[in-house]
Amino acid sequence: MDLRFDGPSGSLGVAFAILVGLAAMGYGAYSYTQQASALDSAVEVNASVTDTGVEEYSARRDTDYGPVVTFEYAYEGETYTSSNVYPGPLPREFDTREAAREQLDGYEPGDAVTAYVPAGAPADAYLERERSNKPFVVVGVGALFLAGGVRSALQG
Repeated sequence: MDLRFDGPSGSLGVAFAILVGLAAMGYGAYSYTQQASALDSAVEVNASVTDTGVEEYSARRDTDYGPVVTFEYAYEGETYTSSNVYPGPLPREFDTREAAREQLDGYEPGDAVTAYVPAGAPADAYLERERSNKPFVVVGVGALFLAGGVRSALQG
């Protein structure tokens, strides 16, 4: 079996692949630092759940789902509303609506819960202190685009 990877052709395709690769790697690194900062600097506050639901993310071929819990909380004399279940800018996605709904166990409108407020970003509170590997996946995809673009540039 001959496994061969043909990168982009033409200078525009090469430049596009390199640009997409660098952008994805940058966004993945940014997402990782945002997530790490949110986890490391969080302050616990009392919050009240106002709504729950499942959000649908449609891609080309498939659909993923994410849990959404809207909650209100007070921090340093201000009142905020957030719907982040997890820290960081990248959403957690699940293959089925049921799997996303399972993440909502323990969150019902009117429930008192603990929320975590990241230092310097009081509007970005979240409910679950969990790390995600998704930023690394984004960096990896970016690295593949970058490698393909560089390889094509060196061969052309």
